[in-house]
Amino acid sequence: MNPHFKELLAAADAPERMELFYRRMEEADPVVAHTLEGMTQRQVELLWRVVNNSTYLTTVLENHPVWLKSDGESHKNLFDEEELSAPITLTELRQDLGDQLLDEVANRDFEATGRILHQFKTRHLFRIAARDLNRLGTTNLILLELSNLADVCLQAAFRLAWLYLTEKFGAPYCKDERGRWVDAGFSVIGLGKLGGQELNYSSDVDLIFVYSGDGYVFKETPQPGDVPRGPLNNQQFFTRLAEAIVDQVSRNTSEGMLYRVDLRLRPEGQGGSLVRSLHSYENYYSQWGRTWERMMLIKARYVAGSSDLGAEFIEMIHPFCYPRYVSVQVPEEVAAIKERIEKEVIRSGELHRNVKLGWGGIREIEFVVQTIQVLDAGKMPYLQGGQTLRMLDKLATYDRLDSEDSLILKQAYCFYRDVEHRLQMEENQQTHTIPLSPARRLRLARLMDCETPEEFDAQCGRLQKEVRRVFEEVIHRKSDSPDEELALPSDFEDKEEEWNNFLSRIGFKTPDTAYKLVKIFVCGPGYVHVSGRTLELGWKLLPRLIRLCPSEHRLRFSGEQQCFKANLRTLSDPDRVLARLDSFIQNYGGRQGLFETWFSSPFTFDLLLLLFDRSEYLAEVAIKTPGLVDEIMEGEQLRRFKESREMLRDLMYGLEDEDQHGWIRRYHRVELMRIAMRDLFGMSDFSRNQAEINCLGEACVQYALRVVMKKFRLKKSPFAIIGMGKLGGRELTYGSDLDILFVCTPRWKGESKVQKMAFMLIDLLSAKTSLGSVYKTDSRLRPDGEKGALVSTLVRYERYYRYRAQLWEIQCLTRARVICGDTETGFQFMDMARDMTNFSIPRRNLEAYSEDWKEKILNMRLKVEKERTPYGKDHLAFKTGAGGLMDVEFLVQMLNMEFGWFQPNTRKALRLAASQDLLSEEDTAILIENFDKLMTLEKVLRRWSYEGESVLPDTDAPLLRVAIRCGFDGIESFMSALSKWRNSIREVYLRLSGSPEDNEKASIL
Repeated sequence: MNPHFKELLAAADAPERMELFYRRMEEADPVVAHTLEGMTQRQVELLWRVVNNSTYLTTVLENHPVWLKSDGESHKNLFDEEELSAPITLTELRQDLGDQLLDEVANRDFEATGRILHQFKTRHLFRIAARDLNRLGTTNLILLELSNLADVCLQAAFRLAWLYLTEKFGAPYCKDERGRWVDAGFSVIGLGKLGGQELNYSSDVDLIFVYSGDGYVFKETPQPGDVPRGPLNNQQFFTRLAEAIVDQVSRNTSEGMLYRVDLRLRPEGQGGSLVRSLHSYENYYSQWGRTWERMMLIKARYVAGSSDLGAEFIEMIHPFCYPRYVSVQVPEEVAAIKERIEKEVIRSGELHRNVKLGWGGIREIEFVVQTIQVLDAGKMPYLQGGQTLRMLDKLATYDRLDSEDSLILKQAYCFYRDVEHRLQMEENQQTHTIPLSPARRLRLARLMDCETPEEFDAQCGRLQKEVRRVFEEVIHRKSDSPDEELALPSDFEDKEEEWNNFLSRIGFKTPDTAYKLVKIFVCGPGYVHVSGRTLELGWKLLPRLIRLCPSEHRLRFSGEQQCFKANLRTLSDPDRVLARLDSFIQNYGGRQGLFETWFSSPFTFDLLLLLFDRSEYLAEVAIKTPGLVDEIMEGEQLRRFKESREMLRDLMYGLEDEDQHGWIRRYHRVELMRIAMRDLFGMSDFSRNQAEINCLGEACVQYALRVVMKKFRLKKSPFAIIGMGKLGGRELTYGSDLDILFVCTPRWKGESKVQKMAFMLIDLLSAKTSLGSVYKTDSRLRPDGEKGALVSTLVRYERYYRYRAQLWEIQCLTRARVICGDTETGFQFMDMARDMTNFSIPRRNLEAYSEDWKEKILNMRLKVEKERTPYGKDHLAFKTGAGGLMDVEFLVQMLNMEFGWFQPNTRKALRLAASQDLLSEEDTAILIENFDKLMTLEKVLRRWSYEGESVLPDTDAPLLRVAIRCGFDGIESFMSALSKWRNSIREVYLRLSGSPEDNEKASIL
């Protein structure tokens, strides 16, 4: 026996078991025996810590004695320190497995590939555990190694299942936007500890499966027009694929199973579909997603299958995980979830012994991080990410968590994860509970570097107490409430002066008028009888109105950190809201029924008050048609995100209506009100709100075209409709104009007829009627502007842009997008636009091109800044002024032209620049974050007036109202934040563009 092993044996707790292991290894193979005898003291120590501390790992090694071989050729002792000292990277793992599977895959021996995959996982898991027990890797690194191993196994399982099914049935295809058959992708998304790259030795792997789109399976690559004849559609094929992956991963073999698979986190849980399309996931999360699903998806990560589709999925859920605005009830919901978990743990008697789910355990650390992320990471992108330890550092860096608390949580997290690992390595069981057995507790204490169980208990108890303290502070943090200090006067009789003082104190500018309206609200107008029940309900509802008033107590929030939060429901103009409320009640009729509705659903009452305060336009609509709010509140309409095709389907129900002007206006008004109500109550974040407004605009244009085609008895549109500006870039907001172009092919005869159709379409959208208009449409970007024909052929457009267009008109083409109509012509126009705007090479055949084109565009921006910004009001001109929205838009359009891209959406173009290392991550984050803030400011202004807004009010009273609607406590804090946003944009703009104002600075353009 190796003398070094003999020395350790003398002090072992179970020398018989250790000696038996040694003898078995000696008998396994002469080379193994020789290796054992020749092992150095350090190698023996590495081996000893494994076999002495884990029955399971000892058994694994006994089943694989070859791992101890060292013959200088094909085998190398696993316990050579050089072998264990460094982790194997993800790339090395993939290469190792690929080499082992090469022959079997080529021979289609799927039984052998499965056996090799299980052996591969067992060997590398053992190696990671050996490194862990010998403290050769930090906790964070061990978690990453375990996660990388799972990634490689899952990717292999996917590839094997894909190969088997495609050879048997064929490959899945779906159609792209042009109707062409393209490969359908499939991606495996990891959640939980796998998604966060924090896997345990015995963790389940939480998975969901996504495919790119519906379609069919073909044996051969389908050609345009091919009709599927096979037995499977994509849903069926991908369901079989997912089942095959799960079977491969969870199948029991002599090596055990690869991983237990948990699929319960998918939409609708165990009752939901095993696989869903990307579109289906988007619909589900936008309409039905709950707080726990936001938190769960924070850890979502692509692990296998199509990486492109995986990236699309992550991008799709991003605004859901990190909403810009979110309900104030989130911490309460998290507390309720934790309470339910604890009840289960209490029933098992493990409240203080379960380091994962118990009191002060891992789950509380994760909840602290994820709660702050859900509340704040939508506005602070640097707080986004799924790795707990990394995010604890970020929360401290950006002052969302006290640095000492962050350090405590990190220490506790690493301690708990080490405890889990030591427990799970003992017998390969999924456990998180500290044992009761004295012998096992002593063993665990020593593995955790504690001399006694009491020392271990003391350390564990201290960390649990600290974690619980931080959890309570974050989850149960209470904001200052004004309610107790704003007690209402007890009656109205002989209390007018008391009421006036009270109303003045809570923010009413005309308390005399407010007193009369409050009295009418509670007691009725006097000329009708009010029942005792209605009077009671009036008194009960009044405090809800008072809580929203801008008293000193309500305005204690902290400026910029709270900007644009939908949950800051403070009225900017309570006098106007109260007057509108009175008008609404008078028009509604049935005061008691209305009050009963509001009392049973205070959400509806609050939402109506906010609507009156945040939108003059929509307030007038609600007052004129009071039943509209009830219609929207019915069912689940407010919880639904609607795409353009769903809106178009709704509109099509009215295609036979004789009054098409009235039908489209009524529908547009209802949808706009629904979208605004979702926006006001934080049920959609900024990006989803903007997306719905864009969908509504597109649907109305598409429907208007259907109406015109029906009028002219056409089955095919004679022209394509091209969206420009905000419509082209999918950046419409409330009250935006629709910039559109009409493009037809020379094949169409009867030019006057085509022109009439275009005029009719514009009239349907823009004509003023008793119900107003749907959209102002602007087609002045066409050749020769207002003087040119409304519809032109593709050839005319190309000639115009090539020989007569000015540089600014070429620049406008970077925002072009096909909306509807003759899509073939539309895509030809887009190809032309891509060519015209591609300045990555000199364009000698383009009249607008010159070598100094960039300087001309920068001078154009400077000219806009000077001429379209009112004199002396640059600080108010958030759009055209220095550092305004146009800085970012011009910069993005120049990037598109300089590098030959065609990305009309501002944010996506900035991310594209970052992905190609043309913008740093820091500059990209600065531009996107501050661009979004200015866009949100524009949205707040336009939601109020439903008119174009580019300059803030220049008097204090309306400016204060804007500040409060944006979530600030006053003009000073609002203007300070606005200045900071614009300065941040301007600094990056000058530095990157090398504009005439700052020619000395470096430029990427």
